[in-house]
Amino acid sequence: MKINFYLEESMGDPTPWCSTDVGGPNDVDLLACLLLDDGGLPLGCTISWLDEGLSRIISVKNAEKDFTDWVRETWAADISINEVKVYSLHDEEFAVTISLDDFEKALLGWRKFVVSFQQGEKFVG
Repeated sequence: MKINFYLEESMGDPTPWCSTDVGGPNDVDLLACLLLDDGGLPLGCTISWLDEGLSRIISVKNAEKDFTDWVRETWAADISINEVKVYSLHDEEFAVTISLDDFEKALLGWRKFVVSFQQGEKFVG
């Protein structure tokens, strides 16, 4: 899986953004849609929810749970040891399956990028 983190201008201000090669129907980047889904909340809330997602991944990897989900405002992920299904909460046609390891790498990378942006650091990833 390939993932890029960068800053995109939004209303005159830089905003963390990402793109991946995880395409879904109509070439929609479903993993990026999930990562970028902040529900209109500030970045600080996004970081705590990324931590929650990472915690859920660990619980599956440690066999504490067979399955869990991680739901945002519009996008969600069903997490199991074999795979992660990323999908739209509004259109079940928009879904894609990736490996648990790739999903974990994406969440870790996105978290690191968002934290570095908040702290005013230059991201190297």
